[in-house]
Amino acid sequence: MNAAVRGDTVQITGSTGYFSQESVTVKTSGIRIVGIGGQAWINSSGQRPALELDGVTDVTVSNMMLESYGTPAVVIKGSSNIKLDGDYVDLNPNTHGVDALTIDGASSNVTVSRTYVDAGFWGAGPAASGISVASGASDITLAGNVLAATGITATGVAGLDVTGNTIQRACASAIDIQGASTGVHLENNLLEDTNPNTDYMFGGFKSQCTAAQQTWAPDITVSEGSSAGTTADYNAFYIHGDDATAPYSWSGTTYPTLAAFQAGAAQGAHDVIDTKKANGAYLRANKSANVDMLLVPGSAAINSADPNAPGRLGSDFYGVSPYTSRGAVQYVNPNAQLAVALSGTHTSAYAISLNADVTTALVPITAKVSWGDGTTSNPDVYGSGRVTLPHRYAKLGTYTITVTVADNVGNTVSNTVTARTAGSAYTAYGPTRVLDTRTGTGAPKAKAKAHAVTKVQIGGNGGIPAGVTAVVLNVTVTRADGFGYITAYGDGDARPSTSNVNFTAGQTVPNLVIVPVGANGYVDLYNGASATVDLIADVAGYFTQSASSGYTPVSPARLVDTRNGTGVAKGQIGANGSFAAQIAGNSKGHLPASGVTAVALNVTVTGSKGSGFLTVYPDGGKTPLASNINYGTNQTIANAVIVPVGADGKIRVFNGSTRSTDVLVDVVGYYSAASKSAYLPVDPVRVLDTRASYWHSGPMYPGGYIYTPLGADEPDITAFALNTTVTDTKGAGFLTVSPDPYSEYQYESGSAGWPTRPGVSTLNWLRGQTVPNLVQASPGPYGIIDFWNSGTGSVNLVIDAFGYYQND
Repeated sequence: MNAAVRGDTVQITGSTGYFSQESVTVKTSGIRIVGIGGQAWINSSGQRPALELDGVTDVTVSNMMLESYGTPAVVIKGSSNIKLDGDYVDLNPNTHGVDALTIDGASSNVTVSRTYVDAGFWGAGPAASGISVASGASDITLAGNVLAATGITATGVAGLDVTGNTIQRACASAIDIQGASTGVHLENNLLEDTNPNTDYMFGGFKSQCTAAQQTWAPDITVSEGSSAGTTADYNAFYIHGDDATAPYSWSGTTYPTLAAFQAGAAQGAHDVIDTKKANGAYLRANKSANVDMLLVPGSAAINSADPNAPGRLGSDFYGVSPYTSRGAVQYVNPNAQLAVALSGTHTSAYAISLNADVTTALVPITAKVSWGDGTTSNPDVYGSGRVTLPHRYAKLGTYTITVTVADNVGNTVSNTVTARTAGSAYTAYGPTRVLDTRTGTGAPKAKAKAHAVTKVQIGGNGGIPAGVTAVVLNVTVTRADGFGYITAYGDGDARPSTSNVNFTAGQTVPNLVIVPVGANGYVDLYNGASATVDLIADVAGYFTQSASSGYTPVSPARLVDTRNGTGVAKGQIGANGSFAAQIAGNSKGHLPASGVTAVALNVTVTGSKGSGFLTVYPDGGKTPLASNINYGTNQTIANAVIVPVGADGKIRVFNGSTRSTDVLVDVVGYYSAASKSAYLPVDPVRVLDTRASYWHSGPMYPGGYIYTPLGADEPDITAFALNTTVTDTKGAGFLTVSPDPYSEYQYESGSAGWPTRPGVSTLNWLRGQTVPNLVQASPGPYGIIDFWNSGTGSVNLVIDAFGYYQND
């Protein structure tokens, strides 16, 4: 080193685990000493400093590891214009009571920056300082340094900037200004309690100090003689646990809180308590130093430093710029990209599949999902990517899902998404007439034109709320000027290739439909005829995506048959007469004794002595202006009916005719709050047409049946809303719909038996008629439904699907 001359750069190299035991004394001014790599290590022996700068000027020392035993590792005496930057200064672990880096009173204009300093492992002996500045020194800058289990002491200094340091103090103060120091600025420092969580090897935390009868000093001490010449501000204090550190002792007064100090000393206006413990970091190989220096998200020290603090550096301990945080290390979020995006799909009436797309660095992360129904889950998340999470809600409704993702460096992000269950619940309503083109109800008073659409308001009409998903309508065609069909669908949707009502000239034909409602609250009725026709529509209930009444299918059972006295007295219902039918607790249909809000029926008129109509409504109320079945003399005709149940558990059937008729009532299901099946409307779709080219088995023959797989791919489907139409009828008869007990595999393998046909009917026809009817058909255990031709001749069968009920 003595061979160097002014202007020289002396490079010192080393390798991991190796060091020089020579003590280096520099007496040549104007040189630079630079360590190459991370192990330019001088570990002096014989109680000599590793580096001594003796009477020199303009000397820079950088990237050196400087260690000694029993004496300071770095000694600066009688020197000026000195810079130590990016060095590692420590004492042998067995050294106690010795300062690590000393600046004597004859030195001036000395800067120690971006340097790590410790004073050896904590001991019960006299306290030592990491950096000690003696009386008489001037213009000293200590900035951007990291001190472990030690602190800074300055006595009688003229001009001292202690700025942007991270000091994890031990028993003594982190910063101790003694004597009559002047021109002192203490700013932007992060002062932390040494704690057993991080500095277990160094020690010096409060419990040890107390046990050794050493004072647990305030973080900053400024003597009475120095207080007038000292400014303190923008410092951050981290208190470990309940160590109850006093932030300041100022001019002989100890202030237990920042508020007390700010009020009593009129200093520290921007000081803060940092509640977030910084993460530790190891600095050099072969060294045990682990200092809480890496700020975590939420730290009060982040980006809150005074940019105009005297002595402030342009870059932090690691050379990172901009440098705007308090302490030695700028906060650089190692996982700034942490984010979670949410999307999802419905998987059933009650269930969803949530997609959480996580973006993260390669750090450990955890996730928590709050589903909005009081339940949570903690899925495993590994790095960036999509996590798909299934969830089933117990009730229909709208839920706010919150996903929170956190990493191991303190970042936390959350995102929310609103999920509405796909299923809809039934609300009993009416029956109420919402359309009659004969009178101008719900539309202009005029017949529906050929190939034209009549719009019917559902949502917001009367007591029906906006946002309904589907509606139960009894649609009646009358005074038709030609043959054709009516198609019902949600307004705004594409018109499907399905039909709901088929008619010929002069006919009056009703049919129940469960039809999706457009987003604007309207339903469209398309007249597929080349002639005009009058349309009537009566509402018998509606569906919404909120908890109300679910559906429970039952095995089709006959509740009423006036021909033989089943359910009522034997004999036809008289002109303008009515009868009540027991629903709640009816053992024939296995119906519950209470809680039934509405019932799904198939009602048949037969043996009529004249023309007329039937109206089915809740018992106990007035007969509404509505109809369910229109019939002619001696006609047998059926129609599906969904009707609210009266408070007495009954429904009433009114014969709007001047002649008597027989009536049959078959139950297929009921609605109640206890029922779990929710309705999912679908765009109407044709699922079977025996006339179509894809169907190779021809018409249905008398006594035969067609098995139709509909629900094998969906879980827990309890019923389908189907419009069944028979046409090309070669003889009179009736259609029966029932669940099939077998699977497709059994049919394909020839092992399926012959199912049992129940003794009920869905629709009735005469030779040459085309007859539709809605059926809420329950599938068998393998998702198959049977359609039976109980007639005297072959028929073609058309099936259109409008939705389904699902438990899951």
